[in-house]
Amino acid sequence: MLRPWILIVAFCLIAVNAAQAQETQENVILSVDRGVVRWAAVYKARPERQDDPYFHVRVFEHEKGWQPWRFKQLAFHMAVTPEALQASRIDKKARVYNYKDVEFRTSYRRWLDGPRPRSEVPVCDTNILNCIAELQ
Repeated sequence: MLRPWILIVAFCLIAVNAAQAQETQENVILSVDRGVVRWAAVYKARPERQDDPYFHVRVFEHEKGWQPWRFKQLAFHMAVTPEALQASRIDKKARVYNYKDVEFRTSYRRWLDGPRPRSEVPVCDTNILNCIAELQ
């Protein structure tokens, strides 16, 4: 009786690990200024794909005093070169907040799957906040 449950649990753990191996996610602090924190949620497909040299980001802003679930989205989906991501990082620590990323993950997968969605996503090769300013 216990054996089927062990198999089910093992299958679920394998499925979760496989899903996590498909992409990584980290948060990168972009700026901390007068109670305003800007950060990028950074995604990258794993294993890396030859046709995707970029990191993919969703950029947020949160002001001190706002509720944790309230934030401003500065960019929904942007492809960023490794050099631009490194140029965007700062050493300051700040609190960032979680959000539902289902829409972003869908957009990212569409980008990975075809050329049409790729033409709709801006590519940043300098600094994330500079690229956002240029888009506005």
